[in-house]
Amino acid sequence: MDLPLNISALQDFTLQNFAKRNCLSGEGTCLTFKKFWDVVDTKSKEFPLQNPKTPIVIFAENSIFTLINFFAIWKAGGVVVPLNPKLSHSQKDKILEQIRPWGIIHFKENQTASFENPIYPPNEVDLLIATSGSTGNPKLVALSVGNFIWSAKGSSENIPVDPDDKWLINLPLFHVGGMSIIFRTMLAGATAIISPKNINADFIDQNKITHFSLVSTQLDRFIQADFPLKKGTKAILLGGSKIPQFLIQKSMELNLPIHTSYGCSEMASQVCTTAKGATQSELMTAGTVLSGHRVKFDQKRRIQLNGKTRFLGYWQDFKLQKPFDEDGWFTSNDLGEFDKNGFLQVIGRLDRMFISGGENIHPELIEQALINIDGILNAVVIDMPSKTYGSRPVAFLQRQKDYNDAGLRTLLSKNLMPFQIPDVFLDWPSLESSLKPSLGQFRQLAQNKISICN
Repeated sequence: MDLPLNISALQDFTLQNFAKRNCLSGEGTCLTFKKFWDVVDTKSKEFPLQNPKTPIVIFAENSIFTLINFFAIWKAGGVVVPLNPKLSHSQKDKILEQIRPWGIIHFKENQTASFENPIYPPNEVDLLIATSGSTGNPKLVALSVGNFIWSAKGSSENIPVDPDDKWLINLPLFHVGGMSIIFRTMLAGATAIISPKNINADFIDQNKITHFSLVSTQLDRFIQADFPLKKGTKAILLGGSKIPQFLIQKSMELNLPIHTSYGCSEMASQVCTTAKGATQSELMTAGTVLSGHRVKFDQKRRIQLNGKTRFLGYWQDFKLQKPFDEDGWFTSNDLGEFDKNGFLQVIGRLDRMFISGGENIHPELIEQALINIDGILNAVVIDMPSKTYGSRPVAFLQRQKDYNDAGLRTLLSKNLMPFQIPDVFLDWPSLESSLKPSLGQFRQLAQNKISICN
């Protein structure tokens, strides 16, 4: 079939094939595809845009209201800019000045912005999405609806979706991980289910959820709370960050259909994913390259990306910057390699690597070694100044078991070189929930707790 690569084509496709089927459910409301598009068409009239590709910011709570606004803005010809509602005032102001939107939408409240001399993105842009900004400086990634449709097609060839299936939206709609779900379900005629903030086992059971997109901490919480994940679950797509070995082992013991993956905003979510029935060793990788995606590596082992889902560029200085080579390849700061079977091993990020006593240290390798210890749920490793070595690693740990520092060092010595073992272990702080916590926050906390390392 010809893929519906723009919003009008997607509307026609879903109405022709799935008009009476359920499209979207949540907050006590269920919309068929016909009702959904009727509401979208009515809502789009609230955006009397004088110019094509007018940017509109929406502080994107996970709700039917948010998704209707996304599609209504697209139907009106605008550009959707979803932002985290929990951004600080200074972060919001910085991003808004980059975008200069026509309007700003808060939850159930519209506000009109007034920026002089607005500048409009090119016609191919449908979405400007802020990267998670783990290094503290988010970029605005320009994407099209077509990028997400191609992403959904590649995903569905590995994780099939049927019209009777229901995929839980439990990831933020201001990230590609959350936003991509609605395109997967629309392409299949399935139902997207908005998760309540305090989800429980009854909700999953009553809504007969078949597909989940989760980060590792969410899956661990679901397992600990004895959610009914074995009953009718077809796929659990794991992403967002490293996956603890114990969680993979526990999932396999419970016979949960988990899929590990690698993706990024610049590729509209998944790039590589493991297949159904993957072995434990395969699940310790990011899987193989999905259909419609291309992956290679440069001499520094940086992951290079191309394909139908590749983004259009970064919106920066009021224009579209295109960081691609002459063949269209995008070079990320992620480091990786294929194993002998073609599975992607993600090593870390070039911009997180630091040098300690002349040795290159990749914090992600230390983090993986830490979360592979039974009872360590999460870990973040940062570099701190050292008078002797220039920099040394310091680790923040989210623990389910108590370990003293000596015990941790002994366990880590089985898999790490001595220079890779952190000098200091700190308890996980109480921070706002985030898929990728800000490294700047952790670094500031470490500076407040410890003096310069020796």
